[in-house]
Amino acid sequence: MTTSSTKLTCDLLLQQLLTEGASQIFVAPRSCNSPIAQALAEVKGFRQVNCASELAAAFMSIGYAQASSRAAVLLLSAGQGLVTALPAIYTASRIHVPMIIICDQLSTQILNDDPALSLDVLGVSKPVCKWSAEARSAGEIPRLIRRAFTEAFSPPKGPVLISIPVDILNQVAETTIINPPHTSPLGAADNNFVQKSARTLVSAKSPCIVAGNEVSQYRARKEVATLAEVIGCPVYSEPNPTGVNFPNRHPQFAGVLSTEISSARESLRGHDLVLALGMQTRLPETADQASLISPRTSVLQINVDPTLSGKSLPCIATATADIAESLSRLRAEIQLIADNNWINAARLRARDTTLNISSERQKLEENLVYPKQNDPISLFWLLRSLDGARTSGSIVVTDIIGTLTDPATVMSLEGSSAYFASNSGVDGYAMGAALGTQWAAPDNPVVCVTSDQSFLQATQALWTASHYVLNTKFVVVNNGGSDSLTLHLGNCDHQFPLDCPEIEFTQIATAMKIPALKAETMGELEEALGTMFDSPGPFLIDARIH
Repeated sequence: MTTSSTKLTCDLLLQQLLTEGASQIFVAPRSCNSPIAQALAEVKGFRQVNCASELAAAFMSIGYAQASSRAAVLLLSAGQGLVTALPAIYTASRIHVPMIIICDQLSTQILNDDPALSLDVLGVSKPVCKWSAEARSAGEIPRLIRRAFTEAFSPPKGPVLISIPVDILNQVAETTIINPPHTSPLGAADNNFVQKSARTLVSAKSPCIVAGNEVSQYRARKEVATLAEVIGCPVYSEPNPTGVNFPNRHPQFAGVLSTEISSARESLRGHDLVLALGMQTRLPETADQASLISPRTSVLQINVDPTLSGKSLPCIATATADIAESLSRLRAEIQLIADNNWINAARLRARDTTLNISSERQKLEENLVYPKQNDPISLFWLLRSLDGARTSGSIVVTDIIGTLTDPATVMSLEGSSAYFASNSGVDGYAMGAALGTQWAAPDNPVVCVTSDQSFLQATQALWTASHYVLNTKFVVVNNGGSDSLTLHLGNCDHQFPLDCPEIEFTQIATAMKIPALKAETMGELEEALGTMFDSPGPFLIDARIH
């Protein structure tokens, strides 16, 4: 169904965005004079979020999309604006987040004269965007927006970009607004795959499941948990999870696989079958390392992204299909072919799995040395204390990845929207993404856990938190250089000297009217956490860890 309309092109663009379900647009200072930004004031149903920089705006778009499962709309200037936002756009492509980027291009009348601030928008954006296009006429704007949403949400999800010259935006056009079609879901894997997978799982002696990032991205967590309970097997999360792929306090959760491949292989070594669900990890860490899963281990793989399934793992069967629907049918097929002997064996396996995991967790707890009030802060106890202090329903957003003390392991993450992260390794993600998450979930406190180095890349995000009085809490893990927080991504003996001179993060926060405290001991940390969660609005803690 289409609706004919005669309006300025920028108004038609906003009307098509509303038709697509978009209701929020992130804008940085360079874009305030854009015809689109000016037209926003006249359009009901749109919220314009002002950000102090393009990079912060782009990271906020990512967090909003992760938390809301809707495409975020980002308005950029085509020159410096696009270049500044590239690290965040790359992050969106790596973690498969749908983002609609609209670039104001210079007028078509001067583009061929190589004017100041001009840029080959399509050439620059192509390596990091799924699809990009530049408008040639006013009438095609609704069609371009409609295709942009289709491209952004089709697997693999990702950022898309439309460049629109400003003279086209100011033209009057008669065209049609296109209503999005009803889209049939991907559907379950075919019967042959389901039947073969069921027979293989029933015959396996020691199966396990690896829950990948697509499990959380496509909301298949419940089905994974149900199947695991039927089979009685342990469940691992793929390395560097970007969401809650499996509730990490479930009795059958065996942990997040290490980013160090040999350690991850050791975790999977005793299993004769791996059911890989929605895994996005493809290759070993370095060229001379073996694959994550041994070729002697049978692998069944299901992915939504057609570029992933069967590409790099030693699979005996693969499927590109909806994970939740496929698991429902797989569970039904297992129940059809399983006899009493298998059911009894599965119950024993579930008991042993639960006992083994419970025993390991108990050993870890027994070996813990609880700190005293005057003890220095460690990353583990920072996360543990934060987890105990944060309020019910709060959401954790972090960019601390690949550490020996992984937030996805230490903190209790049960809810499907309790945790969001990035596996791109790009600094600045957590600061902006936490605010984007806050816009998507205004009733839930959002806790940003970021490193000192990452914080410095996106301090502008604090301005937005202060400007809108958002209930976002920032915890800066300050150790004078974040490389010591990353395992295998840097050498802690040669970290960058961020403590020379020492950076006062609390002063940066208070300069933007955000209350802040510094904590150097466990006693100071506990007091600061209590004050932070008792305080309305944004708050920052500078946690000096050792």
